[in-house]
Amino acid sequence: MGFLDRYPVLRRVIVSTKTGTSFRGLLWRRRRGYLVLRKAQLLKARGEVVPMDGEVVIWSDNVDFVQVLV
Repeated sequence: MGFLDRYPVLRRVIVSTKTGTSFRGLLWRRRRGYLVLRKAQLLKARGEVVPMDGEVVIWSDNVDFVQVLV
């Protein structure tokens, strides 16, 4: 996973993907090859936020960057 190993779990993050989709949520788990977000929201253009049910799984190969919120 490389650079993602340095980010602690159980922190609020924004994950931007290489496909242009962004999610905000609680980084619940890092596993080999993917991230799991809980209480996730899909961030759309013009500030629209769409709540996501369940857990969101993001393949780490598709992660462009992770912003840890404080």
